[in-house]
Amino acid sequence: MMALAKQKLFRIGASAAVAVCLLAGIALEPSQAFAEDVQVTGPLAGAPSVKHLRIWRKNRLQLEPFFAFMIAPEYSRALLVGGELRFGFLDWLGLGVWGGYAVANVDTNLTEDVQSEGVTTNANRLSLPERENFPDQIGRINWMTGVDVHFTPLRGKLALFQKIFIDTDLSFFAGVAFVGLDERSNTQIYFDEATQSQFCGPVGNPPDPPSDFGCLESQTARSSRVQTAASFGISLNVYFKEFMGIAIRWRGVPFRWNTGGTDSRGGGPGGDFPDGVIDSEDRIRQFNSMFSVGYIFVFPPKIKTTD
Repeated sequence: MMALAKQKLFRIGASAAVAVCLLAGIALEPSQAFAEDVQVTGPLAGAPSVKHLRIWRKNRLQLEPFFAFMIAPEYSRALLVGGELRFGFLDWLGLGVWGGYAVANVDTNLTEDVQSEGVTTNANRLSLPERENFPDQIGRINWMTGVDVHFTPLRGKLALFQKIFIDTDLSFFAGVAFVGLDERSNTQIYFDEATQSQFCGPVGNPPDPPSDFGCLESQTARSSRVQTAASFGISLNVYFKEFMGIAIRWRGVPFRWNTGGTDSRGGGPGGDFPDGVIDSEDRIRQFNSMFSVGYIFVFPPKIKTTD
C-alpha cells in the first residue's frame, strides 16, 4: 500500500511539474498581434470620408453686424452695436477684426438701490458724497474693439422636423481687445482745519484755498482711458443660405477697472480702509462677459463644394 501511494504521489508531482513548465513557456513567449486588412469594395471603394462638403470659410470674407450687451455687470449694462469682419485662410482657421459702440448704458438694480437708499457718513464720504449722484460716478464702457484668431474644429447639420437642413459650426476664438472706459477721476479727500470739514482735490496736490467741500464736485468728475485686455470666447454659427447666416456669440474680456467709482482699497496708515484716495489702486479685476447676436453675410456669395 505504501508503494502504491508513493507511485501515485510521484505521478501527481510529475504531472504538476509538466503543467508548470508549459505555463512558464506560454508566459515567456513573445505576444503577437494580428490585424486583418479590410478591403472596402463596392460603390464606397476609394470614396472620401465626406463628399460634397460645403466650404463656408476658406478664401471667403464674412461680414457680421451684431447687437451685444454685457452680462451680469455690477452697476451698469452697456448695450453695443457693432460689426465683425473675418477672413478664412482655411475652412477651420481665420482672422477677425471686430468693434462695437455703446449706444446706451442701463443701470442695474444695485445702482438704483444705492441711489435711493444709500447713506453717506464720514467713513464713506469719498465713496458716496451724495447718493442721488451715484449713477454719475460709476464706471461705464463706451466702446470695444479687437482682433481675434478663429478656430472651427466642429461642424455639422441641424434638421428641423426632418424636412429643413441647415449647416452649423462651433468656433472658438482668442485675441486682444481694446476697451474705451469712462470712470470717476482720481481724487483725494483732505481735511480743512479752519472749517473742520472734509474737501476733495487732486491726488497729492490739495487746492489752496479748498473748494470742493463734501467732495460733491469730484463725484461727477470724469476721465476716459483705453484698457487693453485678453479676449476669448465661443460662437455658434448657423447658415441658412450660401451667403448668409446667424452667429450667437459669448465673449469674455477680463480687466481691472473701478466699476463703482469708490474708494475700495486700503493703503493709509496701518493699511486702514478706506485710505481716502481714489486712483488706479482702487481698480478691481472683473470678468466682463458679453453676449451678442449677429447676422452673417459671406462674400463671394457663391459657395464652393468638394468632390
